[in-house]
Amino acid sequence: MKEYKINMFKDKDDYEKVLTDDNVVNIIGTKGSGKTTASLKYINDSDYIVINCDRLLGLIGSNEEEDKELPIIRSMLKNKYGVIKEGKKFIYCYNDIVDYIKKKDKKALIEGNIIQEIEPITQLKGKIIIKRTGIIKSFIRAVKRDYSNEYFMNIEIKKYGKLGKITRLLKIAYRRKSIFKTKRDIERKIKELASLKN
Repeated sequence: MKEYKINMFKDKDDYEKVLTDDNVVNIIGTKGSGKTTASLKYINDSDYIVINCDRLLGLIGSNEEEDKELPIIRSMLKNKYGVIKEGKKFIYCYNDIVDYIKKKDKKALIEGNIIQEIEPITQLKGKIIIKRTGIIKSFIRAVKRDYSNEYFMNIEIKKYGKLGKITRLLKIAYRRKSIFKTKRDIERKIKELASLKN
């Protein structure tokens, strides 16, 4: 129990595991763990195609730069499946993304929470990097990032007036409590990956 409390505040080194020899790097972690920050280092590297899964799904609020191939991949997946599959079924989209990037003779960097929903995690290709940022730090980062979204803030202010800023903060904090469950799921995945023989 004491170790769990310490890990709530303290960052741990990223966990890395090579699953296959494919030129794919998968970055997973809780919201606010630094996945996107890590992936943005490669956004202008011509050897890589960077797939931010939040942007792939069209989620509002991600202001980061987008890889020029991402809209093409999004369109390809929607044409094939009608919608981009989520949860465990995202593996179909994931495999199509990897195949697309291979045909381009590029390396893939795929980051996002949706890839950690793939079960078993061993279906991923290439290398997996799991961000192990302290859970409290991740929670605060995620709340802070969401809170600054002007679009949703304006909706709350129109609805509640001056109290809109407080209701916005409470709604985000409530929604982001899922980070604690995600952290447990990630630790379970690390155990699963660690048990694999290289």
